[in-house]
This record gives sequence, C-alpha cells and structure tokens, in this order.
Amino acid sequence: MIKENVAKVIEVALQACVRDGLLPAGDYKAQLDAPKQAAHGDFACNAAMVLQKQHAAATNAAKSNPRALAEAIVARVRDPAVQADPQKLLASIEIAGPGFLNLRLAHSAWQGELLEIASQGKRFGRTNRGQGAKTMVEFVSANPTGPMHVGHGRGAVLGDTVASLLDWAGWSVSREYYINDAGAQVFRLAHAVLARASEIARVERIEGCPDAQPIALDAEDYQGDYVKDVARAWLLSLPVSERAAALARPFEEQKEPLRKFSTEWVRTHLIETDLQLFNIKFDVWFSEKTLHDQGAIEAAVEALRAQGVLAEEILEKPADAKKAEKTAKATATHESGAKAPMVGTPNIGTPNIGTQSILATSESVVQHDDEDAPLGKPLLVMKTTRFGDDRDRPLFKTSGEPTYFAADVAYHWDKLQRGYKRLVNVWGADHGGYVSRMKAAVQSMGGELEVILFQLVNLMKDGQPFKMSKRAANFVTLRELLEEAGPDATRFFFLQRRGDMAVDFDLDLAKKRSSDNPVFYVQYGHARCAGMLLKAAESPVGARALARLEAARGDEAALRTLLAALTLPEELQIVQRLMTFPDVVAGAAEAFEPHRIVFYLQETIAQFHSYYSKYKKTERVVGDDENKSAARLFLVSQVKQVLFNALTLLGVSAPERMDADREEDERDEGATA
Repeated sequence: MIKENVAKVIEVALQACVRDGLLPAGDYKAQLDAPKQAAHGDFACNAAMVLQKQHAAATNAAKSNPRALAEAIVARVRDPAVQADPQKLLASIEIAGPGFLNLRLAHSAWQGELLEIASQGKRFGRTNRGQGAKTMVEFVSANPTGPMHVGHGRGAVLGDTVASLLDWAGWSVSREYYINDAGAQVFRLAHAVLARASEIARVERIEGCPDAQPIALDAEDYQGDYVKDVARAWLLSLPVSERAAALARPFEEQKEPLRKFSTEWVRTHLIETDLQLFNIKFDVWFSEKTLHDQGAIEAAVEALRAQGVLAEEILEKPADAKKAEKTAKATATHESGAKAPMVGTPNIGTPNIGTQSILATSESVVQHDDEDAPLGKPLLVMKTTRFGDDRDRPLFKTSGEPTYFAADVAYHWDKLQRGYKRLVNVWGADHGGYVSRMKAAVQSMGGELEVILFQLVNLMKDGQPFKMSKRAANFVTLRELLEEAGPDATRFFFLQRRGDMAVDFDLDLAKKRSSDNPVFYVQYGHARCAGMLLKAAESPVGARALARLEAARGDEAALRTLLAALTLPEELQIVQRLMTFPDVVAGAAEAFEPHRIVFYLQETIAQFHSYYSKYKKTERVVGDDENKSAARLFLVSQVKQVLFNALTLLGVSAPERMDADREEDERDEGATA
C-alpha cells in the first residue's frame, strides 16, 4: 500500500543516518499522518521530532536539534546513492517548522495505486491488523419467548457489522447467539402456550380435543397473538389421540416439554427467520440451559475457586438498592393502594423490556442479583472488587440456586475455555450497570471483555411515532419494520450513528427514491458508476477505450502508461480517498464504529459526484481522447469496486441499476458517461 511504501522511504533514510553516525543503531519506524492542511502535501512525518534526543546523543550535541536531523533525512532521501526512493514515489519532501516533514507524492505514485485496487478486487480494504487473534462477538441473545423487536434489530445489525469489520481487519471472528432458554420467563411462555392451546382447541374445533376445558391465561404470561401460533403448532405436533390428555394434564407435569417446544418454535420461526431477512448468520447458538444441565456453573465455580478469586462473605445491601427500597416505600405511602414495582435481574444480552415500549430503556431502575441477600449470612462471592468492580458479587442464593451472575460467569468461562481471549458483547443501553461487574469477572478469569452499548430507536411515520404491534402486544416487531422499510434501509439507518447515540428512523424517508434518502444516495452512487461503464460501451470512443483496457489486463506497464492521463487534481484526490479505505476499515474495527464506513461512503460519493459535475461538459469521462477515456473508465471502475466493498461490509446490497424519482432523474440528467 502507498502509505507503507512511503514510510519505507523515510525508514531507509533513517538507516542511512545510523550508518553516518547521526543516530544510534535501532530499527526505526516512520509514522505518516495526514497534514493539517492539504496544501502542505499528501503526508506529514514527525520522525525528526520523535528521534531528536537520539540524534543529540549520537552527535554529542549539547541540546536537541530536530531540524538538523530533518535536514539529514531529506538529504538522504534525495541522495541517489542511498536509493531510499527507487520507485520515485515522492515528488517533493520539505521541512516545516522545527523539524516536521511534508511529503508530496508524484502523480505516477497515485495513478499506480489504482492497480492495487484492481488486483485485490473484492478483497480490497482487508488488512492484517488483528493478526488472526481469536475473537468472539456475541450479540442479539434475545429471550426465545417472542418476536424480535426493533431494539433487537439494531443490536443485531451493529453486532453483525462489528464482526465483519473485525474479520476484514484481520481478526479471526466467531459470531455467537446466547439463547436464554432457562429461567422463569420461558415457563411463562410455556404456560401461555398451554392456555392458548385450550382456547384454540375449542374455537377452531381441533381434531381430538374440541371440548377441552379452558385454562386461564395468567397476567404474567406472554400476551401477544403470536402465542396462538406456537400453541396451534404444539397441538398439531401431538398425535390426535394424545391431544385431549395433554390439555387436561397439569402444567407442572409437562412444563419442561412445553418449554422446549415453545422456545425452539420461537427461535426457528420468529428469531431465525427475521435474522435471515437481514442476512445475519451465527456460527454458534449457545443454550443457557446446557450450563445448568451439564453442571457447567459448578465446574466454573470450582475452577475459579482454584484461582483464588472466590470467598465466603457477608454482604451488605447495596447503597443504590437501599435507595430504591426507600423510594418504593415512599411511593407506597403517598399513593394509596399502589404497589412498589418488582425489580427483576436482566439476563445478559437481553434488554429487559417487559411491557415497556421499545422507545424507552429501563436505566431508571437499578437491578441487582444480590438484593435479596440476607444481612448477616455468608454467601459465596466472586472477588470482582480486585478488578475494579464496586463490590463483590454472589454466585449462589441462600436457597442454593445460582444467581444470574453465576450463569453469566459460567458462560464467559466457557468462552475462554474455547480459546477466545478477546470477547465482545453487544448489549442494550439498559445493561450499562452490568458492564463493570462482567468486565471484572472476565478479567479475573484471564480474559478481556469489551462491551458495545447501543441506544434506543425512535420510529417515525407521517411525522408521528410508529404505532405498536397488536401481534406482539407491546412493541413494534422487527419484521414489521423490515416489511415497511426493507432490509437495506433498515441496516443502513441503524448504522448511521454511533451505537451509543439514539437513532431517529424516518420510515417515509427510508422509502424515498431520491438523494435525500441516505441509503438510496450511496446505492445510487454505485449504480451510477455501473451505468457509466455500461453506457461507455455504446459509443465508438468508449468501446475502443474499454477494448484497450481489456487488452492491457495483466500488463502493469501498459496500464501505468494509460493511467498517466489522470492528471486533474480532482482525479488524483479521488484516488487518494480510495486508498484510505483499508485504514478506515481497520480504524472502524478497532473502535467498534461501523458508522465510519457510512461516512466514508457518503463522502466518497459526494467527492466523485462533484468531480463529475464539474467536468461533465469539458472533461467528460468518455470524450474525444481515447487515452483519457480509458484512464477515466478505469478510475470509475475502481470507484465502483470500493463502493461495492464498503456496501458489502455493511451488509447492504450494491445494485447495478436504480430508478430514481422523476425529480431526482431531472437533477441528475447527464449522469452517464
């Protein structure tokens, strides 16, 4: 890549300084950055500033003189005997201020970089920044108790794209879904299914059980209409001769098979189906219940005990729990007959929405695994305070049941045992209070946990909040959104902002076929490039130019000769932008910030549109000059390739043709070659 090659020029000059006694022996690396002002060149280097003390020591100087070292570096770059720049990449190298180096590249250096894009094709943008480090990204992990809501959708897209970024940047990535199929919530679903089945049997006159006795639906049961689909499927899965007996059998006697059928049906028919619409696939679906069934929690506890991070302690009630208790009592006093809300513990990776709208988070309620810990009685705790947590965390309740925290610790212990030393979890913002304890727990087990928190989604249609779904009972389902806006727009809108920023999702804008719609804008940029290449073949000059490019395929010297026609400043600036794509991808991966790719797409397309609009009457892509036409068509082809790669990275399609609204077509008249 051009940046690395230019850095080597400076590094060769630095080694020449070592041989000449101007620097002590060492393997010096040159760091290149973008200059603060474009007029100063293409790259800036601070090597002389960084190495000024070493230079002073090597030359026995009384004080540092970075400018003198900068002059020595420049002299050796220019010295033919040193051969620091055999490819003649630099057009100029100048000293600025106390010793900074401003480097300007030759036109031929930028022109030649287009060959790198053409050579790598769909792999352009990939790097080895992660050096194959084994990394797991766990995301979505919603309870298998109902359809996915819009909040799950944003977490799914964010997690999937972060995983793709890490993969492109050289990490060895696995995507995992933690199925919360243990605990009270799955039995509430199972009971709801049994109750709805008794209703369906009577109303629909199901064969084998038309006279079933009604079973009441509890207030805590899942209420959505989708439960009827699960119930119907369960009934029809039973032999006709067994249906009446199953409906008459007490819930306690069949709650486990009901739980298993219900959660598997929801996962297969609701969760996986929605994820497939997004083209999101998981490498592993990990069942929480297996942790309990296989004794994994106890095994993890014993392994942690051997590491000396467990202890028996008497816990005090947390200060924030005391505050919540006091507030609840005060509320009960002032609101006659009102009950203080029950506070449950969130299962990791699953926003504790309950009957809340997806447009709200539950950060106002602080939730604790150890709130019911009796004062004065010892509990087995994990010493998370050694690793930055504000208090130690109990692993078992006084009843002997493992806490939610214990199950989460066991799950992360299992991840580490599978060889993943770097763990990335994508959680809703309402899990913010859970981050420090889990980071401390994973650190105590010898691993590294990084958590991406994402904020709420505000859905708007016709200028009003988008209404809830009757089918889901209390929120907008992800499938409703996908059917309304489509997967491309949904993914793109979810990724436009940092994960920790709320997203305003305008459904009307998402469906608009104009440049006002951000996803249409970037897809149309790719389609415009495709249209230019297609249109070029229809003109005599364009056809000959394309033939010359085809004839030069694989002949680097011939291609470089053709590309020498790219001399307009805007053309070289486009090449420069294209060549930053690998660094943009690597930076976005390291920061877990997919929105950087969104911005890159928008800025690249804007720059290309500006170039085209400026010269469409004087320096058309396909004009009278066959050489220039060939070079510009090659440039368009590489712009198209980079746009394709960026869209693919985001999981958004890159259409070859798009029809805009009439108004957009008029604004874009002449947008072909």
